[in-house]
Amino acid sequence: MRRILTGAALGALLLPSVASADVVSAQHAQTVALRDGSAVVFFTDTPAGFQVVTTIAIDETSPSLRFTHDLAAGQSAVIELNGTVDTPAVRLVLTREGDQLRVESSNTKSAGL
Repeated sequence: MRRILTGAALGALLLPSVASADVVSAQHAQTVALRDGSAVVFFTDTPAGFQVVTTIAIDETSPSLRFTHDLAAGQSAVIELNGTVDTPAVRLVLTREGDQLRVESSNTKSAGL
């Protein structure tokens, strides 16, 4: 499974980063191109809850970050990857819409730290 997700993530590196929104169904992964890598987002909708899993990596040799969120109907989670001053930050907004997940990505101007 990890090899499949890594392959999907690497495939996304070839795609340009643009603002977009996609709706994901249960047990299907969505790959999102980021400025310096990619994210793979999926969720499971079980009687125990609606759990969203996001894995972000630059490439298959670098360490990855994994985020999990339990979302109620209508709730959102935001993951933002800052850029340096005057370079775009990347924002992922993950919103539960009934039994589906809306994944929105956009580039925003970073104010730096």
